[in-house]
Amino acid sequence: MRGRGFPGALILLGWLMVASLSLPVEGLTYDKPTRDQTEKAIRASVYDMMKAFLMVDVQSFKRRATQRTLNLVSLVYEAAREDPRFQDELRTARVTNPDEFLRFFLQGMANQYLQAAPISPEQAAKRVSTDAGVSFTTGSEAKIIVGDSEFARAKLVAKEWKIDLTESLKKAVLREVTSPEMRARIKSF
Repeated sequence: MRGRGFPGALILLGWLMVASLSLPVEGLTYDKPTRDQTEKAIRASVYDMMKAFLMVDVQSFKRRATQRTLNLVSLVYEAAREDPRFQDELRTARVTNPDEFLRFFLQGMANQYLQAAPISPEQAAKRVSTDAGVSFTTGSEAKIIVGDSEFARAKLVAKEWKIDLTESLKKAVLREVTSPEMRARIKSF
């Protein structure tokens, strides 16, 4: 008895799936966003990321960053923790994990940036998001160009544009890291 109902249930399930695909859903559109819409979304992500950076808002920064960027921050924290030059500074700042390190790192960088450009974090974020160039490499990735060089990449992750700062951070971090092992790990990241 059990075996007889199974093929019928599969046919019914298959028919329901096909029928549901053809039914219009109110408010749901299947149109692909235009380049203009995509660029606006990327610029909004750049704005949010820059503002989070300058306001030292770790949670917002993490929401906008790619996982690759966050993994690099964890690796840099590990390198700083192992380097005698930075151990006292981390201890004094009570930095004991990657999130605290990210806050510490953002604070130092934000202070330097805002001293060089004495404007509000909102104005600075707006300026960067409007002045940056966006150059699409694929439908789900774009270069973000500031001045004459690539500063970051925007990557579409789960329908949201995330900012990948990995390559820019690697360049800055490699100037400070002296351990050959850590340098190799960071370079290969």
